[in-house]
Amino acid sequence: MIKKSKQFLEDVQTELKKVSWPERDQLLNSTFVVIVISALFTFFIFIADWIVSKAVNVLY
Repeated sequence: MIKKSKQFLEDVQTELKKVSWPERDQLLNSTFVVIVISALFTFFIFIADWIVSKAVNVLY
């Protein structure tokens, strides 16, 4: 069991060396895009919820 675990960790280390990591600028740009899109979706859901809430209050 320990031998398999050790082999697994060695394989993980080998695979991590093959990974193409993004440059700092690319990472920052991608992070900015994710934050902006998340904020837009949050705003859209907030507005949709507010409209549905007002409609339900009018009906009841």
